[in-house]
Amino acid sequence: MSGSLIYTINADHANRVYMVGDLHGCHSLLIQELQKIHFDFQIDVLICTGDLVDRGEENLACISLLDQPWFYTVRGNHEEMCIKSPHDPKIKDIHARNGGEWFYQLSQTQRLEIIERFKQLPLVIEVQLEYKKIGVVHADIDIHNWNAFKQDISQGDYNIPGVTSAYSNALWGRGRIRNHSEHYDTVENIDEIYLGHTIVKEHTKIDNCHYIDVGSFFIKKLCIVKIQ
Repeated sequence: MSGSLIYTINADHANRVYMVGDLHGCHSLLIQELQKIHFDFQIDVLICTGDLVDRGEENLACISLLDQPWFYTVRGNHEEMCIKSPHDPKIKDIHARNGGEWFYQLSQTQRLEIIERFKQLPLVIEVQLEYKKIGVVHADIDIHNWNAFKQDISQGDYNIPGVTSAYSNALWGRGRIRNHSEHYDTVENIDEIYLGHTIVKEHTKIDNCHYIDVGSFFIKKLCIVKIQ
């Protein structure tokens, strides 16, 4: 992936395209689940909602997925905490207390290599299929227009009092799933959006947003959704 905050995949070449929720260090579980659905590593594509690491034991194996041509992911808040930890003691402390201890047991060289890999991850993936356009974001989208959301994401993590950037919301937000009946509506200019971050009991659809993080580490299950 290119290091851009927004990454576009043309999935015409793929046989089948799947989405998977947050992995959190559960590499063996992912491979088991893919075998169950007869995932073809040569011609199928899997896109993850982020948070490859922390909590589970197989963090380096999950990072190695980034070397696989069939695997794509957006950046989650757990990747972001790794990135920010060298310069932000508060984030480092929160990270270590939320499953990130393994990261600080690595050598500085290993940590820096991982940080560089995570910096390459986009915050948004857009998938162009034959009949629809799919968006992937880790946590939240609070703008009701996909194009406006992408424009705001490209501004980066700006600090304006009283305003939360789309960048920050994409990594940390939970507004739509917690308050959807009050402030939220269908997001225009995109057919479906897949999100993780907030644990749900099962695949949960709110407007055209699909929540698929079922708490992999806690329940030893993953939600994998076929989108093509």
